Amino acid sequence: MLATGRLFVCARCRAQVIVCRRCDRGQIYCDGDCSEVSRQASLSEAGRRYQRSRQGRFAHAERMRRYRNRQKKVTHHGSVVPAANALLPLTSTTPANASTSASAARVPEHCHFCHGVCSGFVRLGPLRRRVFLEVPTTGCDP
Repeated sequence: MLATGRLFVCARCRAQVIVCRRCDRGQIYCDGDCSEVSRQASLSEAGRRYQRSRQGRFAHAERMRRYRNRQKKVTHHGSVVPAANALLPLTSTTPANASTSASAARVPEHCHFCHGVCSGFVRLGPLRRRVFLEVPTTGCDP
């Protein structure tokens, strides 16, 4: 019997992905570089948020002060004079390719992580684990 899989769409590249039951850890990214790229973007955004905070501005100013002291040289550049007749360059506005082939819409039949074969039946959500709660006894045994 073939393992069932979970079908999801990668949160970054929007590719359809199947992950088998053995590999399923609640992934939202495909097997490619999407998770690494998203992690780097998340770290960059956190750094930008920190730089905009009061503590981040003060830390950056202190770091630059130490850097300038090490360099023993500070140079200032003047502002660039903008051109009087500066125009924006023309850009190409080609429409996106609206035609999709039937093979692109086909659901893959193997796990993208371990490359094991999955059955044609896929879940759209995670497996629900059964949680058995103990029923409290009142101490009134007959």
